[in-house]
Amino acid sequence: MDIAVTRIGLPCPVRVAASDGTTVWCAVPGGLRAYTASGTFLRDISLRDDLPVRQPLPDGLPDGLPDDLPEDGPAQELHGGGPRVSLKSGDAREGFLTTGDTLESGVFPAGPELRSLAAVPGTVSGTAGVPGTLAETVVVPRSFAGQAPASPLSAANPLSRGTLAATTGDRVLWFGAGPPAEAPFDGRVVAGGGEIWAVGDGLARRLIGPGRLGEPVELPGLDRCAVEGERLWWTSRHDTLLRGGPDEVDLGEGERGEGERGAMAVCAGSVWISARGGLRRVSAWSGEPRRFVGTPEGPVPFLVCANGVLVGGGRDLFALSPATGVLRVIELGLDAPLGLLIAAGKHVWAFPAGRPEALVVT
Repeated sequence: MDIAVTRIGLPCPVRVAASDGTTVWCAVPGGLRAYTASGTFLRDISLRDDLPVRQPLPDGLPDGLPDDLPEDGPAQELHGGGPRVSLKSGDAREGFLTTGDTLESGVFPAGPELRSLAAVPGTVSGTAGVPGTLAETVVVPRSFAGQAPASPLSAANPLSRGTLAATTGDRVLWFGAGPPAEAPFDGRVVAGGGEIWAVGDGLARRLIGPGRLGEPVELPGLDRCAVEGERLWWTSRHDTLLRGGPDEVDLGEGERGEGERGAMAVCAGSVWISARGGLRRVSAWSGEPRRFVGTPEGPVPFLVCANGVLVGGGRDLFALSPATGVLRVIELGLDAPLGLLIAAGKHVWAFPAGRPEALVVT
């Protein structure tokens, strides 16, 4: 099958994005921009109305800022060498933008700066069973079960009763109906296997409900991690062990495991760790090491699982089908390294560092 790469222009370089398999959310100043997994724009979602936060302005206000703004009255329009920004009276002297401020260019974000995003699809009950046996009730992604009700986040239904979470400052946010729920946590959110975890410096907690975090799990010297539902696979900076399975696995045994470690992902029933010259593979079921798989480069900073296909890289990409063992190289032709790579169903979104664009690989 031919591989297609579609280039999409974005309003700004994107460093934070997530997908639940059907929708892609990109963090932009003041909110989120939603796309279909294949790259069709859905809508912009403002966080300024939901989160009454006060955020410091960047150093250096636009030229022409009045020294004495009136205490009352309409917003002052400020013009300088950059795009126009409207500030409410009094806020400029305090050095903050507040909820309700007008943002015309995305230069001065009025909403919170999102440090990370994670999304999982909604689920519904279904039936399945082995032929000749009684059917059993199973839980399947809502996206597999047909059209779902519209979400409050978008008339185009970008959140199918799943979960979209983010971190900003020292908080975890849950997006959905009404203002986001929140809980204190300093770190990032990571998704996998239908669950989202908040991961910080040596500590992780699973998101168990809006505004609710599970019991803390200590991860001393956390280096890399990958989420598989209620299980968290991780490595430490202090040793060469992979933890999270039935037994610890030493990734440093033999010359194949020596050297730097790169990204980690769970895909097609295995945990994959990028290493020098290829990929270390550990069974996600038994925790037993599997055959080393060579790749064109390694270790690489990004690994994602797109519908059972493992995709990784740092400038160009490789795609490995664990079911067949076939590995293909995807040349993106970039003159800049990737800043972010996410899976969106059968698609992969690659974001070049510092560029206002994304490449959608299908």
